[in-house]
Amino acid sequence: MSAISRMACSISHDMRHSLTAIYANAEFLERHDICARVRADLLLEIQEAVLAMTERIDSLLQFGSSGRKSPHVHARVSLIVEKAVAAVKFHPDGRNVSITVGKFPPTEADIDARNLESAIYNLLLNACQAAARSTHVPAVKVHLTEVHEQIYVTISDNGPGIPALVRRTLFDPFVTAGKPNGTGLGLTLARRVAEEHGGSVGLDKSNREGTAFTLSLTKNRSLPLEDLKSGRTGFGPVAMDLRTAHK
Repeated sequence: MSAISRMACSISHDMRHSLTAIYANAEFLERHDICARVRADLLLEIQEAVLAMTERIDSLLQFGSSGRKSPHVHARVSLIVEKAVAAVKFHPDGRNVSITVGKFPPTEADIDARNLESAIYNLLLNACQAAARSTHVPAVKVHLTEVHEQIYVTISDNGPGIPALVRRTLFDPFVTAGKPNGTGLGLTLARRVAEEHGGSVGLDKSNREGTAFTLSLTKNRSLPLEDLKSGRTGFGPVAMDLRTAHK
C-alpha cells in the first residue's frame, strides 16, 4: 500500500473515532439524569476530540503547503519557545507533565514565527507523550542556546525511548513510532521548518532513560552558505557537537 493510501486510511480511521466520540457524548448530554460532574467530563471529551481533529487537519494543510514561503520577521526566539510551551501545557497530553524551562538567552533572528512555534510545539508534544509512558514522574526539559550564528532548541524527556527499528525512518512522513492517534507528520514538518530557517532537527539520544531532539536554525540567513558550513562567520569555528552548546 502506498504512503498516500496508508495516510488516507489512518486519517479516516482517526477522524471516524473522534466523530463517534463527539456524537456519543452529545447524545449523553441530552439526558436529564446525569450530574454536573459527568456533564463536565463529557464536554471535556468533546473538546479533546475536536482539538485532536483540528491538529490532524492543521498538520495535513501544513504538509501540503510545501514550497510556499511565508514572510520572516525579526523576533526574539525565546518568546516563540515560551508560547509553544504555554500551548502544550493546555493540551491534554501536557497537563500532567512537568515541563522545565532553562534560562533563555535574549537571542533574536529572522523567523517565520507561526511555523517555528508549530515545529517546537510538535517536538514538545511528542516529548510529553513519551514522558507520560515513563515509570517515573513525567518530565520534559527545554533548553535554548546560542553558538555563534546558530540557535539550538533542545527538548528532552524521561520516557522509555524510541524503538530502534523506527529511528531510521523517524523523519519520514506518516511514521508514528507507535502513537495510536498520531498523523506521523510532526517530525517531518519540524525538520522542514528548521531547514527553511537554515537548520535542521536531529535525534541527539534515545535510550531507556529518555530521548532528546535538537532543532537548530541560523540567525543570519544573509551569510553565504559556504561560510555557514565552514564556520567562517567572523566568530571563530562553529561548534559541531551540540553537547558543548548546553554547557
